[in-house]
Amino acid sequence: MAKNEVVAREINEGLERGHRGSARDEHVRMLCECGQASCDRLVAISIAEYEGVRADPTHFLVMAGHVEPEIEDVVLETDRYVVVAKGSGEPAEIARETDPRAD
Repeated sequence: MAKNEVVAREINEGLERGHRGSARDEHVRMLCECGQASCDRLVAISIAEYEGVRADPTHFLVMAGHVEPEIEDVVLETDRYVVVAKGSGEPAEIARETDPRAD
């Protein structure tokens, strides 16, 4: 599950880089960062909103209904997407260790 989330997050980082220079409030399409292996859903989110998600390495962008309450908590819910935080312990550690923005 963590591998699927990490791969989606890395792809979204590339999508964000590709939209540099776009209006920060313009909606772009990014992958749902849930752990479901078969998920290929796209989320409408602005670059500014995505930056808010990525401000914390334990936060992930998911579709409504794709929350895994056993390992994550909802921190923000909009009509277009949900932001979840990995719970303490191993899920949060994996999220931090695989953060593409970590130095």
